[in-house]
Amino acid sequence: MRQEDGRVFAVDQGEQVASPKPCASGARRGGAAALRLDKRTYLDGGRHSVILRDYGGGLIEVGWSFVPALAPSKAGRGQSTERDAHEDRAVRRARSRLRQLILAAQVNHLLTLTYRDNVTDYRQACADLGRFVRRLRSKLPGWLYVAVAEQQARGAWHWHIAVKGRQDVNLLRAEWRAVVGEGNIDVEPPKGRGVNRRLALVKYLGKYLAKTFESGDRALNAHRYRATRGINLPFESIIVPPESRGEVSRYVLDLLHQRAGGVGFVWVDPKGMAGWACSWG
Repeated sequence: MRQEDGRVFAVDQGEQVASPKPCASGARRGGAAALRLDKRTYLDGGRHSVILRDYGGGLIEVGWSFVPALAPSKAGRGQSTERDAHEDRAVRRARSRLRQLILAAQVNHLLTLTYRDNVTDYRQACADLGRFVRRLRSKLPGWLYVAVAEQQARGAWHWHIAVKGRQDVNLLRAEWRAVVGEGNIDVEPPKGRGVNRRLALVKYLGKYLAKTFESGDRALNAHRYRATRGINLPFESIIVPPESRGEVSRYVLDLLHQRAGGVGFVWVDPKGMAGWACSWG
């Protein structure tokens, strides 16, 4: 937790979120900053984009942003003065997509694939994972996965993979060793009593995803995580009623409270142009 300008912030699953305040309706809100959203921006002919994702089991998230009628001009290649900000957004986008895939796929167990050899070539590690997945899916067509690599201190790569349901350990081990020779696997549910397994996997894999950004290796940019193609992400586009366009954040948070029974965390862009909220804490 940290404080800035009197506001309390928490870090959760890669999202920087403001701890919301309770309101009369029972929903927890993002405070005065949230309520400033759009009163000064919606009159220029732009529109609001509000996307709600319901993953089931009471796990709902909603994001909103203001889309101006005229797109701002972009800096030329290599001319941007906000590289750090761009990289920070890249981290958040990657972690958001990872979170969405994990929650939507309903995965609830953690599979770890390791090498006996010191495999330091990331491209080889990715190729090995691809071969393993193809072999396994030929026997288990419905097998789903979301994978993030981790590099150990000695330089060796291994894979952390979110999977769904109990696994055939003998089959997994046989297929992995058929690809890499000497290697091993481990399968277990996320640790901790009473934890939501999907959220635990979001936190766990998100930690390793962040480490790949910290390495500074730009060769990983397009390949930081792997997942089954075609995971169906829930998507609901919300139309903001005309009477609520001056206080979009209030409308969105009330909607989330109605759909989920509560509001967990709220993040609001410091410029008041966007926000994100979820039902979990």
